[in-house]
Amino acid sequence: MSERHHIEASGEQAVAVGTNSGIVSTGDHATIDARTVHLSTNAVRHPAEVAAPPGTTNLPAPANPDFVDRVELLARLEAALGEAGPAVPPVVHGLGGTGKSALALQVAHRHRHRFNPVWWLSADSASSLTHGLADLATRLDPRQHLAAATSAERAEWALSWLQAHQDWLLVLDDAASPRDLAPVLGMTTGRHIITSRRTTGWRRLAQPLPLDALPSDAAVELLMRIIEPDGPDDERVLACLAEELGHLPLALEQAAAYIESTAISPAAYLDRLRRYPGRMFAASAASGREADDQRTVARIWQLSLQAITAQQPLAGDLLRLLAWLAPVPLPRGILEGVHEDLGEDPFAVDEALALLHDYSMITLTRQTVAVHRLVQAVARLPDPADPHRTVEAITTARERATLLLEQVLPENPLFNVLGWPRWRELMPHLMALTDRTTAEEENLHTAGLLVAASGYLQGDGHTSTAIACAQRAVDIHTRLQGPDHPATLVARSFLASAHRAAGDLETATPLHQQNLADHERVHGSHHPDTLVARANLAYLYALQGEPARARDLHQQNLTDMQRLHGPDHPHTINARANLASSYRDMGDLETAIDLHHQAVTDYERVYGPDHSETVTARSNLAYAYKLAGDVDAATALFERVLADRKRLYGPDHPLTELAHQFLEGTRTARDHEQP
Repeated sequence: MSERHHIEASGEQAVAVGTNSGIVSTGDHATIDARTVHLSTNAVRHPAEVAAPPGTTNLPAPANPDFVDRVELLARLEAALGEAGPAVPPVVHGLGGTGKSALALQVAHRHRHRFNPVWWLSADSASSLTHGLADLATRLDPRQHLAAATSAERAEWALSWLQAHQDWLLVLDDAASPRDLAPVLGMTTGRHIITSRRTTGWRRLAQPLPLDALPSDAAVELLMRIIEPDGPDDERVLACLAEELGHLPLALEQAAAYIESTAISPAAYLDRLRRYPGRMFAASAASGREADDQRTVARIWQLSLQAITAQQPLAGDLLRLLAWLAPVPLPRGILEGVHEDLGEDPFAVDEALALLHDYSMITLTRQTVAVHRLVQAVARLPDPADPHRTVEAITTARERATLLLEQVLPENPLFNVLGWPRWRELMPHLMALTDRTTAEEENLHTAGLLVAASGYLQGDGHTSTAIACAQRAVDIHTRLQGPDHPATLVARSFLASAHRAAGDLETATPLHQQNLADHERVHGSHHPDTLVARANLAYLYALQGEPARARDLHQQNLTDMQRLHGPDHPHTINARANLASSYRDMGDLETAIDLHHQAVTDYERVYGPDHSETVTARSNLAYAYKLAGDVDAATALFERVLADRKRLYGPDHPLTELAHQFLEGTRTARDHEQP
């Protein structure tokens, strides 16, 4: 679902990697064999060979026991799922808050024993859809090498699995763009249910099923299922309350939760609601039903939060912070450090989250916390009449959310494979936060998030988004710090790398060349950051089939590293290893083997014989021996590498699997040479 190109990182203490077959340096004491990304997926089982485990599902929750009305739409959805042969999928569309997701969830739970898997996908963006399909692939085949693949690769695997199997059901929830769903809707061996706010654009893709607000009697029935009326007067008040709330299920459920939790009468609730008619969105004057929907939820949010903050003021701070993140589950562990910034203890955070969950303002599980998008929209918009939504409070919440993500994102996203699962969890929240941050609100922390995101997205194959993030970071640094600031140059290096990862060498080449020239002008030709820029340009030349130019730059880097740091510094050793790879690419295997052998000796002396980087250097030497035709030497080294990686990483780690592949390939070559 996205292109996979050469990948590379750039910036402080990082050098490029992509299809390089040798060792690649990544700064302080960090190397990785770049073949990991490209070759570890070879062992992934073919989708047609994988059967779905019984009961494979990720439905958010059991069917809503308070589900009312929708008889006609339920019947039409049931009919669509029961049709024989390929069917045009239904798309339930309408106003936000009308219960589209609840309807789809009701049907999905009814059929969870008929279909397998039954999988719920957030479809509010192409990226969300990709990540949801990637999660499906991991559930269907949770082998480590598949889990370590990029989300794009796992999504492609999931699509292949769907095409090869029958009797599955996908729920594509909150689809933002019909065209984003085209690849999934092309899978005709199963069934789909779509929900969306989009009314048009579904022709030839889906059968539109409009969903309006509840009829008045159904809205009252919903309230009465949650709130037991004391008599006819209460029933009359509940009818007035349903009307006041626009018969929207989300607003009705929140109101009922407030009444039930606080034990006030429906009349008291209705009176309070009517006393705050002007407390709504700042954009409440905008035309359209969506504004009416959000205005109603805004009233409920304000009333609920007043009761919540009376018990626990911290709850309001947390809700405003969460409002800047994505409307998808956030790992609760991310919030473990937020109590320090808020001046509270972790028990207070737990209590505040529990209180928000109790009032249905958030969805809380043992693992995650999530906020509905409408509640988030309310919480992010200032209202001078609402003490919980002052400009200062909302601005502070955005700044806290930015710092929180900055603190919990794993470092070195391109090469830190173990950090990829956490990146996949946090990426939607990072993008939501930065997308909602205006140019006037951007700061250096925003730029830091964007630079880090660009690095991860390059490795994950989302190069167009990686380019956009890097370009925005460049603009922020240039505006706030000037074009020659070191941080600006780092951001521009990531921008060049993103273009190169996208395969746009025509754009990347002048960017890398200018970046090196600027580093030399600002820092001098021997500054460590200049050497990083030079290494990145060398890698570009290698990609362009100019190994001699790459070799010259790597040789210059090695000379400078030796002078700056001495012969045994990790940067010097890494530079020597990169130079060895250049000679190998030029076909000068004798020189390459000498340099690789020296690199192994250096790594053993500096890091120790069992260090992971020493093992990687040993693997690169083995590969050079194999290219030179010395399969006996290569086999012996690959056997040692495999044993070392089993000990260091375990038998199922991608690096262990890669070592196994190299060893088997070398043994096969040796067997073919023997008479």
